[in-house]
Amino acid sequence: MPGTKAGSYLIILSAVLMAIAACSKKGDVDGWTAEVEVVYGVRTVRNPETPRFGDFAFDLVEDLAIGDENDEAYFFPGRAAVNIDDKGLFYVCDYGNRRVQVYGRDGRFIRTLGRQGQGPGEFIYPSSVLLDEVGNIFINDGRTLVVFNHEGLFLKKIIPKTLLTIPMPGPGGTIIGTPQPIPSAEGGPMNELVQLGPDGDLLRNIAKFPMYGVSKDGILRHWYTGGISYCRRSADSIYYGFSQEYRIRAVDGEGRVLLDFSKPEKALAITAEEEKTTREKGSFIWQGRGDARKADLGMPDHRPFFSRFFGDDEGRLYIVRLGSILEMENPAREVDVFSNDGFYLYKMTLPFMPQVIKDGFLYEVRQDEEAGDTKIVRHKIKNWDDFRAK
Repeated sequence: MPGTKAGSYLIILSAVLMAIAACSKKGDVDGWTAEVEVVYGVRTVRNPETPRFGDFAFDLVEDLAIGDENDEAYFFPGRAAVNIDDKGLFYVCDYGNRRVQVYGRDGRFIRTLGRQGQGPGEFIYPSSVLLDEVGNIFINDGRTLVVFNHEGLFLKKIIPKTLLTIPMPGPGGTIIGTPQPIPSAEGGPMNELVQLGPDGDLLRNIAKFPMYGVSKDGILRHWYTGGISYCRRSADSIYYGFSQEYRIRAVDGEGRVLLDFSKPEKALAITAEEEKTTREKGSFIWQGRGDARKADLGMPDHRPFFSRFFGDDEGRLYIVRLGSILEMENPAREVDVFSNDGFYLYKMTLPFMPQVIKDGFLYEVRQDEEAGDTKIVRHKIKNWDDFRAK
């Protein structure tokens, strides 16, 4: 029938036009081009090997330092971690004193958050301070999360039903993290990323990847075992990626993939010298039987591409590349920077690992091992306005 045939041609033509519309290219800087298409409803970006805007270096000037061995409120005798809220307040997790200190934007001491103990609002060994999208403060205390509001009032203590190694507040009051692997797990241990509810119940498994460092006797975590990196993208989404492949996904609060982006990378073989050095001084955690020094390293096929993710308040993703263990003493870190829509923006070399980048400032934890004290340093990024987010 003529009408039916014409209708069939129209449907086919529409499908072709939709396919063309779903595949495009972005390129406007010296021929730089990224391929963009929608694959099964997910925006997919394939970046070229080089960044859109080339190399970038932060122009840093030290703006404020917190730490004084002669003042108990400011003395950090060992390691520390810091987080910064939307008002610029400092939350310092002071490992040596097993406390959390709060300081104003000007460095003035405000309060000690909670105290050491096992009761409500108390903790045993705080290891990090986390902030959610509404300003609540989560103190990571090993197997528990102690939660305060932005005024420092205790809200609740969460005991996750799944033990997480590095928890993070997720969208909608959830908790994101990687479970501690169990050597005897059925089918063998895996790298997993999971989402827990506000009370610590398991909601869903977001991703699962192979685990390295595994042998019949246990699991050995070392310089090259790699794993899943993740960080917040926005109030309602996160980034994650597996270090053996240079592919990153953004997922929403229900675990649905919103964005999938990648860039080509050359896989670098792990040399015999690197393996020897890993054996001698690059092993960190042993879960198993027998002597860890004799455990199978379980090396991956190639060097992991990255070691961690972190973000800034513009939604940019910073991917910290994993260097050779032979250069482990070098504090400088190579970093790839992506926009929140998946485009490769910059290649950077940071002089040290920042804890936070926010509102045009970079925050450093500077430890003087010889003096035995630590300072929290805020650097103003003088060329922040030149650092593109798109």
